[in-house]
Amino acid sequence: MQVYVIRRLIQSIPTLFGITLISFLMMLAAPGDPVTLITFNPTATAEGTAQLRRQLGLDQPPLVQYVYWLIGNDWVKIDVDGDGVGDVYGTRHGFLRGDLGQSLQHKRSVLDLIVERVPATLKLTLTSLIVGYVVGIPLGILSAIRSRTWFDQVTRVFSVVGNAIPAFWLALLMIIVFSVNLGWLPMSGMRDITRPDASGLDQIRYMIMPVFVLALGIIATVSRYMRAEVMEVLGQDYVRTARAKGLQNRTIVVHHVLRNALIPIAALLGPALGSLLGGAVIIEQVFAWPGMGRLVVNGVFQRDYPLIMGSVVLGAVLYILGVLFSDILYAWIDPRIRLE
Repeated sequence: MQVYVIRRLIQSIPTLFGITLISFLMMLAAPGDPVTLITFNPTATAEGTAQLRRQLGLDQPPLVQYVYWLIGNDWVKIDVDGDGVGDVYGTRHGFLRGDLGQSLQHKRSVLDLIVERVPATLKLTLTSLIVGYVVGIPLGILSAIRSRTWFDQVTRVFSVVGNAIPAFWLALLMIIVFSVNLGWLPMSGMRDITRPDASGLDQIRYMIMPVFVLALGIIATVSRYMRAEVMEVLGQDYVRTARAKGLQNRTIVVHHVLRNALIPIAALLGPALGSLLGGAVIIEQVFAWPGMGRLVVNGVFQRDYPLIMGSVVLGAVLYILGVLFSDILYAWIDPRIRLE
């Protein structure tokens, strides 16, 4: 197992660089650049703007700029507005040196910004993932056992609707209903800033709506896959043999069906984590959740290249680790699989 994990981590290295390269080129292909926003004032001089663009490396070809992001560049201190004072824009970064650079917008280390925001995002996404699996797996099992009943029909309709509803629309609808009209849940934020001594139960109230919106798609997907897998396993010969021996249906499901049906569900864990991270970008913006999502959106609007690339690296690493965890869980559920 240790050899397999090490081998997969080594294989993930070119994947990570491939993701960063594609993301970097797509970022540069978007209209505008950080210099346009930095120098968006009437006092900016053309000479200072050109010098800043040259020092930031934005006058170089895209692949050269990517190399700058990998190996690093120098600090920039240029008098952009002609007032005789150097305006500092940090660009000393180098992904290969473990430095993600300095945010052009916040004038702070990208790594520090990520460390501040990522706990809130992980709290939201991991809770949504747990809720999605805890609810989706039993729902799929019951739907398969009660196949062709009203419960099965309702569950199948729910799985389709749950995947079809846009997350941002559902989030806004829940805010209108439960926050504006009924006043049951807080509209936005992660906690009540006026109550530093608030209990954990009070903080859970802030998580109910964003967690539900993120978990809905996971519940719908997991329940659909689980239903299909359980129905397939129920038709196997060893299940019919167990029934012929007089075993109770509950014993058959728990000891013979469930473990085999969970194998494909374990493989969904990595992609599910990736989809949650992508969905969190929108949901955090809607609910004003102080996580990576809002940071990334603001970075995109401000063309903050170091911040955007730092967020891409974080998402890619979490996705790769999620897939690796799925493979390990896959082998743990089915001992016949050997990760060699």
